[in-house]
Amino acid sequence: MQELIHHTLQKIQELLERFNKVQELYLAKSFDFDAQFEIFLYEFLEYLKTKGNTTYESEVLKVMNMISTVKRGFNPVQMEKIANGKRELLWGFSFNGIESIHGFLMEMFSKEQKKLDEAEEILSGLIVSLYQNGILDDNKVKDLSSVAKIEVFWASLVSQNTTISGINKKLRLTMISEDIFLILEKVLLKLI
Repeated sequence: MQELIHHTLQKIQELLERFNKVQELYLAKSFDFDAQFEIFLYEFLEYLKTKGNTTYESEVLKVMNMISTVKRGFNPVQMEKIANGKRELLWGFSFNGIESIHGFLMEMFSKEQKKLDEAEEILSGLIVSLYQNGILDDNKVKDLSSVAKIEVFWASLVSQNTTISGINKKLRLTMISEDIFLILEKVLLKLI
């Protein structure tokens, strides 16, 4: 089942904010870093499980296992007992984990943002076309002041025009209707 992309982006932004706090602890060499990073990793893992993203879930588990192996006193690369410098090795592997998690979060964010950007580009072009064909004017745009009104307007366009119906179907492949209405609202607000 598809989820509201706007909500997904909001959740990823919340995770990024939380992750930035963990990174600040790392930078400050805080003794609280280990515990907070572990809490974040479990939180991120749960989020990925709810999304059904087994690829990233596996990668997060890999990071968690790597750090756990160092905490148990083994170098995860060489699989040898750590004789000395365990704390430094833990910080090094934690940094490696931070880099990986940051990459996952940014990939997820970019993927979702790209969907919205592409849809906005399509809908912006459509709105300009509607202006050029006299279907929209400044008064009509001002009247479309809520998502509910935009929804009704969009439904009427989709039912009357096969081209717009095709655009709607294309957009619905990657997002739910509510995302479309929110993007239309954003585009229309730029015109007021």
